[in-house]
Amino acid sequence: MAGVTDKPFRQIVRAFGPHPLYTEMIGVESARRHQPQTMKMMDISGEENIVVQLVGVDIPKMIYAAKMAQDRGAAGIGINMGCPVRKLIANGSGAALMRNPDLACLIAESVVKNVSIPVSVKTRLGWDAAHIAIADFARRLEGTGISSLVIHGRTKEQGYAGTADWEAIAQVKRAVSVPVIANGDITDRRSAEACLTQTRADGLMVGRGVLGRPWLLREITSGRKPRFCLSDVVSDHLDRLISYYERHGLLVARKHLSWYAGGHAGAAAFRRRMFRETDADAVRRLVLDFFGEARCQ
Repeated sequence: MAGVTDKPFRQIVRAFGPHPLYTEMIGVESARRHQPQTMKMMDISGEENIVVQLVGVDIPKMIYAAKMAQDRGAAGIGINMGCPVRKLIANGSGAALMRNPDLACLIAESVVKNVSIPVSVKTRLGWDAAHIAIADFARRLEGTGISSLVIHGRTKEQGYAGTADWEAIAQVKRAVSVPVIANGDITDRRSAEACLTQTRADGLMVGRGVLGRPWLLREITSGRKPRFCLSDVVSDHLDRLISYYERHGLLVARKHLSWYAGGHAGAAAFRRRMFRETDADAVRRLVLDFFGEARCQ
């Protein structure tokens, strides 16, 4: 969810409920250097129940970034040991840590010992189908003192293809006593209930399912879709993105507007016009014209 779960998006999701929300992945190398873009990602001021997600392999820098997040009011630290992005794999972080369990556990233990807020680890089933040892890895991570485990039901090699293996998550749940959060292919209330039934997990993490549907967490937890006007939600999100990113706001907004348009008649034509437009007011008018036709729900 890098490039998606920024502050404007979290604010839109937050309007539908108090669920715990994660930041984008924050590289601890950049955090230690106080790189401006990273510091912007670390800004959770005015927000509540935010877990700051960290990625990296340098232990002193992991501790530094975790303490920084705690000082900024984070509700928890999430260490990412599951991202399959090539750049992270190349430097040994993300999903590469599944192949280095000694270092992975040392990172988790070091962060746990240096902050007073909950620390979770998010990981996958294994490197590929031939190397799935998630139960053993989970037991080792449990021993570091982490507060919970988030398991994405795919291997690193799968990326986001194929189907999430919820039964493998169920095996992790049976192997450890620390809370297990299931992740993967949770797109609506029905799939959420099915996942919980099969995995017996203590909770769910929803990722790509919220793209263009920031109300999904509320829908899953309440069992019904909340009442809102889609044009209001989309317009609010657009305005927040423009305010937050300034001149780059329209570029960032394009993917979100495209996701919002999904499933609506005329979406292709809307996208073509929207992607050509460079004036913020013109895009606002396009949004009102297109989404204004959708009834308030």
